[in-house]
Amino acid sequence: MILNFMIVPFKSLLNDRSIPYDVLFFSILLFSIPIVLITGPALPDIFLSLIALYFLVKSILKKKWEYYQNPIFYGFILFSLYGIIRSIFSDMPFESLTNGGSVFYFRYIFFAIGVWYLLDHNKYLSKCLLNISILCITIVCVDSIYQYFFEINLFGNKKFIDSRLTSLFGDEPIVGRYISYLSIFVFTLIYQNYSNQKNIIKYLLIFLILCQVVVFLSGERSPFFYFILFSIFTFIFSPNLRLYIVTSAILSLVVISSITFFNPNAKIRIIDLTIKQVNQTQIPFLPYSDHHEEHYISSLKMFNDKPVFGIGTNLFRYHCQKPKYIYKTRSCSTHPHNYYFQSLAELGIVGFLFISIFFLYFLIICLKQLSFLRKYNDNKSIPFEILIYPIILSIYWWPLIPHMNFYNNWNNVLIMLPLGFFMKYFFGKTS
Repeated sequence: MILNFMIVPFKSLLNDRSIPYDVLFFSILLFSIPIVLITGPALPDIFLSLIALYFLVKSILKKKWEYYQNPIFYGFILFSLYGIIRSIFSDMPFESLTNGGSVFYFRYIFFAIGVWYLLDHNKYLSKCLLNISILCITIVCVDSIYQYFFEINLFGNKKFIDSRLTSLFGDEPIVGRYISYLSIFVFTLIYQNYSNQKNIIKYLLIFLILCQVVVFLSGERSPFFYFILFSIFTFIFSPNLRLYIVTSAILSLVVISSITFFNPNAKIRIIDLTIKQVNQTQIPFLPYSDHHEEHYISSLKMFNDKPVFGIGTNLFRYHCQKPKYIYKTRSCSTHPHNYYFQSLAELGIVGFLFISIFFLYFLIICLKQLSFLRKYNDNKSIPFEILIYPIILSIYWWPLIPHMNFYNNWNNVLIMLPLGFFMKYFFGKTS
C-alpha cells in the first residue's frame, strides 16, 4: 500500500500527455528540491533560480499578468529594490550587493509565483512533491537517530558537534531545521490531499511523531520551538486537526522521555541548557539565549547609529567588528540570528517595516479566520488551504525566535516554497 501510494502520482504525471513538456521539466526540478537541499546551498539555489527565470519568461511571452496582481508581489519588489539602492549607497557596496546574492533577492518572489504557476498547470505536482519530501525526511530521520545513538551516521560520518546532529549534512548542524520546516509543510500536504483516507492519516501521525522526536534529538532549539508553535496555532485555528495534534504531542512526549531517560544528551541541551540560558538574558524566559542577545544588542547599536536606512544588506558581519558596535565578547557574527534585528541594523526602520508588515499580513489572516470560526462555529465553511498556509508562514516569520541569515539561499528555498502554495489559494482562481 505504501509503495503504491508513493509511485502512483509519478506514473500519472508521466502518462498524462496533456501536461506540456516545459511544465513537466520544471515540475521535476521543483519536487527535486527536498533532495538537493541535503547536498548544500548551491543546487537548491540553481533549481530555484531556474524556476524563477522560467516563470518570468513564460509570463512575459504568454502575458500572464494576473499572477503579478497581488499585494505580496508589489511589496516584495519594492523591498528588493530598496535593498539594492541601500546597498549601492552603503560604505561597502560591492560586499553588500554580492554577499548571499542579495542583489538578486527578487528571485524568491518569482520562484514563489513560479510554484503557483506550476500548480495551476500540473495537478500531480502537490502529491509528487509530498512523496519526495516524505522519502527525504524519513531517510534523514533514520540516519539522525542512528547518529544519535552511535555517534556516527549510516555512512560513517561523525557528529561535527557533540550535542548536535548533522546526519547527511556534513559539518552543518541543520538537521532540525530541515526536518521541522519541511515536515510542517508536508503535514499540510498530506492532510490536504488525503484527509478522507483514514489509513493515510494514521501514517501521518507516525510521521509527525518521528519528526518531532528527531528534531528534539538534533539539539536545535529553534526548530523544536517551530513544532510547538505549529501545534498551538493549528490547535487554535484548525479544529479538524486538534485530535491529531494532541495525539502526536502526547506520543512524542512519551517517546522523547523514554529516550532521554537512557541517553540524556538531548535533554541537557534542549531543556536544561535552554532554561539556564534564557534566564540569563536581560528580559528572561524569551526563546533565545544570552549569546543571541549579544548579537541583538550589537545590531541595535547599528540601528541607533543609522536608524532610517541602516548600514546596508549583509554588512552586519563587517560592522560588528568595529569597537562602537561590540557588546561583550560574542556579539560579532555573520548575521544577528533574527530577521527583524537584522533588518533594523542593515535596512533601518524602512526595511523593518517591510518585513513586519509581511509577517502581520499572515497573522491578521489567521486572526480573521479565528474570528469567523468563533462567530459561525463551522470550520468546514473555510477551505483547509485558507486555514493552514497563513499559519505556516506566520510560524516561519515568527519574530521572537532565532533565525538563519535573512539572505541565506538554503533557508529561503524552504520558506518561499509554501508561499507559492499560499499565493495559489489566496490569489488564484478557485475553479
